[in-house]
Amino acid sequence: MVHYRYQVGGSLRRDDPNYVERAADDELDRALRQGDFCYVLNSRQMGKSSLLVRSKFRLEQRGYRCSTLDITGIGSETITPEQWYRGIITQIYLGLNLAGKLDLKQWWHQVSDLPLPQRLHHFLRELLTIHFPRESLLIFIDEIDSVLSLKFTIDDFFGLIRFCYNQRAIEPLYGRLNFALFGVTSPSELIRNKQRSPFNIGQAIALNGFTLDQISPLTEGLPIHEKESYQTLKAILDWTGGQPFLTHKLCHLVAQRLIQFSTTVDLSFVEMSFFPKLVANTVQKQILEHWQSQDDPEHLRTIEARILGNPRNASRLLGNYQLILLNESIPVDNSREQRDLLLSGLIIEDQGRLIVKNRIYHDIFNLDWVANHLAQMRPYAIYLDSWLTSSQQDSSALLTGLALKEALAWSEDKQLSDLDYRFLAASQAFDKKAIAKDLAQEKQEREKVEFALRSAQEANHLLAYSRKTAQQQMKKVKLRKFSLLSCIGAIWLILWGLRSLGLFQLPELTLLDRNFLLRPSLPIDPYITIIGIDEEDIEKIKVHPFSDRLLAQALQELKNHQPRLIGLDIYRDLAVEPGHEALVKIMETTPNLIGIEKLVGKQVSPPPTLAKSDQVGFNDLILDPDGKIRRAFLSFPHSLTDIRASFATKLALGYLSADKGEKIDTSFLSGNNQPIVWGKSVLRRLRPNDGGYIRAKTKGFQFLMNYRGDQSQFKSYSFDDLLHRRIPPDDIRDRVVLIGSTAPSLNDLFQTPYSPQQMAGVTLHANILSQLIHAALTGKGLLQTWSEPIAAVWLGSWIALGAILAWCVGSMPRVLLLVILSEGILYGISVKALAWGWWIPMVPCFLGFAIAALTIVFLTQREQEKLQLIQTVELILAESDNQVTTTNIAIEYLKQGETPEKVKVIENMVVSKLKQPDLLINSTQKD
Repeated sequence: MVHYRYQVGGSLRRDDPNYVERAADDELDRALRQGDFCYVLNSRQMGKSSLLVRSKFRLEQRGYRCSTLDITGIGSETITPEQWYRGIITQIYLGLNLAGKLDLKQWWHQVSDLPLPQRLHHFLRELLTIHFPRESLLIFIDEIDSVLSLKFTIDDFFGLIRFCYNQRAIEPLYGRLNFALFGVTSPSELIRNKQRSPFNIGQAIALNGFTLDQISPLTEGLPIHEKESYQTLKAILDWTGGQPFLTHKLCHLVAQRLIQFSTTVDLSFVEMSFFPKLVANTVQKQILEHWQSQDDPEHLRTIEARILGNPRNASRLLGNYQLILLNESIPVDNSREQRDLLLSGLIIEDQGRLIVKNRIYHDIFNLDWVANHLAQMRPYAIYLDSWLTSSQQDSSALLTGLALKEALAWSEDKQLSDLDYRFLAASQAFDKKAIAKDLAQEKQEREKVEFALRSAQEANHLLAYSRKTAQQQMKKVKLRKFSLLSCIGAIWLILWGLRSLGLFQLPELTLLDRNFLLRPSLPIDPYITIIGIDEEDIEKIKVHPFSDRLLAQALQELKNHQPRLIGLDIYRDLAVEPGHEALVKIMETTPNLIGIEKLVGKQVSPPPTLAKSDQVGFNDLILDPDGKIRRAFLSFPHSLTDIRASFATKLALGYLSADKGEKIDTSFLSGNNQPIVWGKSVLRRLRPNDGGYIRAKTKGFQFLMNYRGDQSQFKSYSFDDLLHRRIPPDDIRDRVVLIGSTAPSLNDLFQTPYSPQQMAGVTLHANILSQLIHAALTGKGLLQTWSEPIAAVWLGSWIALGAILAWCVGSMPRVLLLVILSEGILYGISVKALAWGWWIPMVPCFLGFAIAALTIVFLTQREQEKLQLIQTVELILAESDNQVTTTNIAIEYLKQGETPEKVKVIENMVVSKLKQPDLLINSTQKD
């Protein structure tokens, strides 16, 4: 007996000598051995975990393989669905001692492509087929109510349990798998979908309190004889109702008291009535008195927290419990409130009615306890206290209106004190008197209201009539012509100044790029063929730069097909052995071969052989501020006396030689920057402020590029095609053939209007060359710009047009529509002009038209509003001799919502008209 201890809180060991077997032990054991899915759902501290431990031990003794899942050990607040399912599988894995048989980390990675419920099903199936092919598996799941705190649904988890049960009819191996759930909840809280719920196919195990014929193991801890022990335990059960936690705790407390008495009294000679009295005294002193501080381990406070924890339904729980204490006949209806009371452990169902579980609960959670907490929840507690403080005389503390309705609705399903009912009855009586008094006052006020309403209606009618008349008269009012011209001039000066500062340059360039993209595609150029060195060429040849021998071979292949000119857009200032002598020889014998050099910035020399015969052009390109290329060089001064032609110019001059019969003025090569005759066109040098440019750097003879398009607008072949003779001879004969890099790795790519796709340098030179050839042969292809005076007049015209149209139209909605239509027309003009070869500045015109139109209509409406206000006041005051009150109210209505400046104008007009401002302004109050 010295080593005997009662278990007060927590789970008993599987072989604990004071474990009390109940009907649930045999019922659960039998059901699980029959293969039934079982669940034990009850209030806390009813011995569920001890039952789990005991059942697991008994089944393991019969050869079952069991694993226990504690849901609280997985977590619920910050856990993800994947972590939750992995925690389930890990606990089963550890519970079945699979550490040496299965690499769980590797297995989880292998099934990572499956949905989470399928991973768990896959794991359970492997247990049945691989690790335990003949043994029965039982999975005990404790604290299942913890899943209610999860942020995600686990209906699929319960659906999987049902699936395993249903699968037994198809695959017998599932008959060796079973589950048992334990927790403080109800089936309806765990899963809402009844079609997927396993609870309607499982067996509920009822876990009731101890009975007198079951608790004989507990006598071992009492230091008295069997007869006295029986009487003592009977008295204990009278207090605890067999509740396991309270029964163990009270046995422990009584045993301590008996041990103390046994040191001074021989308990064998004590009367039998002593023991029930000792039990009652122990309950009173060590449980009931100051129960909150003596509730250790916590039990009674857990029940209280379960009842009061949720403020939204605490009052309903207390109301229902109050009726049970009053022995009201409450039918069992499985409502939410009844389920919560049952799960708290405070009540039980007995023969179809609800009763308090035991005397200890009844004495602690009594009517006073209910009344105190209900009082704290009263929505009218402050008013009730004030009413009582005034000896029930202060009527201002009584409830009226909505507050009274809410209080009555709150009290409907509750048993309140007489004081509550007197307060609510007094509030109802006071509310009725207040309503009757309000009705009497309402009649007296009605006539005043009717008079005021009539006056207000007449004032509204007068105000509406005056406003409408004034508005019709002001429709024809327009802004003065001087103001119109001043506005046009001011807007022109501002926009021209902003243009001169360069604020519109980037938008103009962007608009030019968009217009390039909107132009119809041109046919493939008939004069030019591109041989591009792409990434595949570099991969095949395995080296870059290519050797002189390979380049000489390519040039010889081209010569065999008699091109008009060959443009070599490859730097060759240094020899690239082997084959340099062969390359020099073919350069010396190819008079129609043009090479490149770099003049601007870091210079690169031309091939020496070509430089001697003046077969070289520079390939420098011009970058705009946004990094794009929109201009090209015709020539550039290398020094004061040395003017050099660009690569494209050199090729164009060669192509447009005397046999083409075109007149080409080459004075630009001597430094002449004046317009030159270029075949059937005239080529003008770009000026710093041409088109949309502002203070552009125009050193050398520059001109605007008129792109033909990207590489798809030219006959294009790869370097490998040339070496292996896969190019049709007609695509070389009598053409200009350009050889250059198109591979991104060679970094000869540039931003153009066709960006974000970059354009290779050789394609850019093809566009420049195409523009020069077509301009000379057809008179088309060059982009023209206006002089600054014409651009200034163009801007002023659109500003004036916008202002005049707005001045004529007047209406803001119409002006907005006009602005939208005009902006579309302007944009169409810019697109069409570019197609005709003109770059016209449009951004200032867009802004000028819109700003002028909106400004004029705004100023016009502002002037009309001012005159309309004056006319409205005059019309109202014209009625002041006959309708003083109506006039005053109309004036006050007019002042409402107006700005302080306009209110001042109205008051000044009233003073000037009537000479009695105080009488007029205050007459509304006097009337």
